[in-house]
Amino acid sequence: MEKTSRKLTIKYALLQSTYWISQCTIYSFAAIYLQYRNFNNTQIGIVLSLSAILSIILQPVVSAFADKSKKKTVRNIILILLLIAFASAILLNIKANSLLFIGCVFAIITAIQFTINPLLNSYALEYINNGYPFNYGLARGTGSIAFAITSFFLGHGVSRFSGAIIVPFFLISYVFLFLSASFFRLKDTDKEAANLSKNHRIEDISDENENPPSTILGFFIKYKRFTLMLVGITMLFYAHSLINTYLINIMENVGGDSSDMGLSLTIAAALELPTMAAFAYIIKKLRCHTIIKTASFFFLMKSLFIWLAPNVNIVHLSQAFQMLSFALFTPASVYYVNSIINKEDRNKGQAMMGVATIGLSGTIAYITGGNLLDTRDPSYMLLMGFIVSIVGFIIVCFSTEKSKI
Repeated sequence: MEKTSRKLTIKYALLQSTYWISQCTIYSFAAIYLQYRNFNNTQIGIVLSLSAILSIILQPVVSAFADKSKKKTVRNIILILLLIAFASAILLNIKANSLLFIGCVFAIITAIQFTINPLLNSYALEYINNGYPFNYGLARGTGSIAFAITSFFLGHGVSRFSGAIIVPFFLISYVFLFLSASFFRLKDTDKEAANLSKNHRIEDISDENENPPSTILGFFIKYKRFTLMLVGITMLFYAHSLINTYLINIMENVGGDSSDMGLSLTIAAALELPTMAAFAYIIKKLRCHTIIKTASFFFLMKSLFIWLAPNVNIVHLSQAFQMLSFALFTPASVYYVNSIINKEDRNKGQAMMGVATIGLSGTIAYITGGNLLDTRDPSYMLLMGFIVSIVGFIIVCFSTEKSKI
């Protein structure tokens, strides 16, 4: 069992790492690539908003299909989406004269990227729920380190060679991502060697009476308290999205530059690993609902500290809250959904969490953040983010249900 767990952890760490390398490339450097393709700031905001809106539509639809389909496994769905995104990225190199064409294709690629993220969580839980344990937190933390390393080196590469290298680098990373997704499965010998263990297996709340999967509207009606929680999470991640999207503006406001922005992103991503690696231990001491409330508090503290930051060093220091906010929330939310949502609706549950943390929060942040920067300044934008975070924190605290794990 221990050998099987180690194999799965390594394979899933490779899958998460290749995903976050590709995500860093196409999303974190989106503004640089689109500027290279002659987009102005307003047009960049429109493209990123479109990608977030598409992900809001795509994630529930794909997850509903995954819940309903008996023939298409989550792995097969991921592979199909990867092929679509890969083909789309190739088009950016073949025909790239029209800004409308580039913007639409780029939005499709990033929307697929957003959609794949919750599917990767569902994919992992397919194994965990069937009694094949592995260290999800450590594997996910490895992805954060891959993101940090990629942002550092790609930032230097772009400075030397321009944004022209971004799409080719993305295509190369996608080849490895596709291979990682293809190889993430157990051999028959590993399945025979692994015995079901109650100590590792997440309790399945619907093993005995599995019902037909809910429709998307039915999901919101069925899980009213979870839906309210998603509203609070969206509000918490609004400030998180503002910080990540407009970090360059925040840095320049306190006397920093793009190199300071790159260092700050690297610090935040690198600090996620210790917490995520230790999550298997943390989950034995605290239940998911407690961890989520704790993480929500530190999201609030991060938005407060970065709003009040007088200089670059304090902005860097505020990234330390990443250890107790995003790094705690990410694995806890995956396990939380698995605990409170019935088996037949879990893919939708993971997708709705993705919609809240990336889709809705990102869309609102792209639209309002840019406007606040144009009409006011970064400090005012961060103040608004902090105020919204306060409301989000209160909603999350009152709507989070007691989980079984």
